[in-house]
Amino acid sequence: MYHNKGTKQVKVITAQAPTISEYWHELLKYYSMIGVFAQQEIKSAYAQTYFGLLWSVLRPLITVAIFTVIFNFFLKVPTEQPYYIFAFTGMIAWNYFAQLANIGSNIMIEKQDLLKKMYFPKLILPLSTVLVTGVDFLVSLAILFIMMILEGEILSIKIMSLPFFILLNIFCGLFVALWMNVLNIRFRDLNQIVPAIIGIAIWVSPVFYPTTIIPKGYEFFVYINPMAGIIKGYRFALLGETFPVWQYWPAIVIVVIGAFLATFMLIRNEDKMVDYA
Repeated sequence: MYHNKGTKQVKVITAQAPTISEYWHELLKYYSMIGVFAQQEIKSAYAQTYFGLLWSVLRPLITVAIFTVIFNFFLKVPTEQPYYIFAFTGMIAWNYFAQLANIGSNIMIEKQDLLKKMYFPKLILPLSTVLVTGVDFLVSLAILFIMMILEGEILSIKIMSLPFFILLNIFCGLFVALWMNVLNIRFRDLNQIVPAIIGIAIWVSPVFYPTTIIPKGYEFFVYINPMAGIIKGYRFALLGETFPVWQYWPAIVIVVIGAFLATFMLIRNEDKMVDYA
């Protein structure tokens, strides 16, 4: 809450958590800090590298080249589109999720000195990672469009659904990031687990292979993975594949609800985070 002290308005932090309405007004008041934090992170990420922002182009190209050799030339995985376009589409969705989850999960710990020095709604920090990771995402998306033009692939009206699946992609990454920020303050070992789990999860997600190669009776393991449906959504919007079947949606809906619940938990406990930082 705020009190007037002379001509100055002083922020008074109490033990009582703010209401959602109060927190929303605070977030709007400090919203410009999202861009400030994002700009700082982007600059620091490439400041000491020789190629700088060019790595946003090189990383996805190198990755898709490696997996094209493995899955297309050696394993000969069948796809309706040129394999590298098929794989790159899945990789764009997965990388956005993975980077958002990895970077966002540790943001409170990495900024603990800042948390002790000044007040701002803590939700700003994980939200800023959406912009930070969004740079690589947009660069990769532009590369994909160039690939499709060179291959003569034509975008259809289905492209209009892409923003919806991007939003679901963000919710999936924030689901992990927000819950880890709530838990990491007391259980620091958890921030070592997320990268390992994500590193394994990519192999049970249809990033580099189509779901048609999954044996009958094992589709359940794909349906419980929310990123599987989101990746299928990207391929629906960009490559014109069939719309994801209903079995994908329960996991996606649970993750979206979980992201909102994690936001609520962070708001209710964010003042305690400074004590444990």
